[in-house]
Amino acid sequence: MDVLSDVLRVVRLTSAVFFAARFSSPWSIESPPSDQLARSLSLRAESVALFHVLVEGECWVSIDDHAPILLEAGDVIIFPHGDAHVMTSHVGAKPLPIGSLLPAHSSEDLPQLNHGGGGMASRFVCGYLHCDQRFNPLIGALPTMLWVRAEARPSREETGRDSGAVVIDADGWLASTLRHTVEEADGTHPGSSAMLVRLTELLYVEVLRRHMQRLPEGQTGWLAGVKDPEVGRALRLLHARPERPWTVTDLAREVGASRSGLAQRFTELAGEAPMRYLAGWRIQLAKHLMVHAGLPIAEVAERVGYESEAAFNRAFKRHVNEPPATWRKRSS
Repeated sequence: MDVLSDVLRVVRLTSAVFFAARFSSPWSIESPPSDQLARSLSLRAESVALFHVLVEGECWVSIDDHAPILLEAGDVIIFPHGDAHVMTSHVGAKPLPIGSLLPAHSSEDLPQLNHGGGGMASRFVCGYLHCDQRFNPLIGALPTMLWVRAEARPSREETGRDSGAVVIDADGWLASTLRHTVEEADGTHPGSSAMLVRLTELLYVEVLRRHMQRLPEGQTGWLAGVKDPEVGRALRLLHARPERPWTVTDLAREVGASRSGLAQRFTELAGEAPMRYLAGWRIQLAKHLMVHAGLPIAEVAERVGYESEAAFNRAFKRHVNEPPATWRKRSS
């Protein structure tokens, strides 16, 4: 059982590209938090990550209380939590809300924004990745910013202060995907908008894998748990057999660890106890089965490990604040 793939399958990561932009110096743009952006774009997603592909030029990017970083052509910046941020040609310039530039309606596949003072130009393709179910262990394990650099180079951001970004230098397959993404951003090829959507989804998953592989020893979080020999095995078992009536003792026996040792290690890395994690995963899986498999609620309850539909209804309402039938009708 590949736990990362399993989670990405259930949370249904989907990409959308919502505008291209040409900003000429001096310029400064502020993007709102993801919940405000989701409302303005009429998204029903519970989790929205933002990304910007810098096609040409350079720009500074910063979030509150962190040092700015300098993007160069070919770089991608991803905000997994959708944090509010500023992009600018000059650090310290007063930003303009991005909402004031976005067209109310557009017949274009990729609306084009033009803004700035007429100086050196920077071109972007901007978009979002969203999922229709928030599975907190994955989302919470990601940093504030993921900075994918087209080429390895000495960092030019301010020294002595934390930028809040995790840097990933593109090479091999990631470099090729990034290059194709920048090429498609020109919009001159047939089907470029559809290609951009697929390429950014692939880019995001590969960045997640690279980030997980590079996690240092002692790092906590769900991704670190997936890498850990004992906790990773426990996660694979819970995902492979969510319907099994697991106890921590059963799980420890399968993993080959002591009950107390596994419980402590699991909680340290995943941020919650094994059985609490399993309860949350069962609800996320149930949502997926109800909406995308169209199964009756009684069958969903059995598949995710509840002895009766009534027990499932109580657990679902405890997690989601509404009964499963109501949630499915609204989500559909």
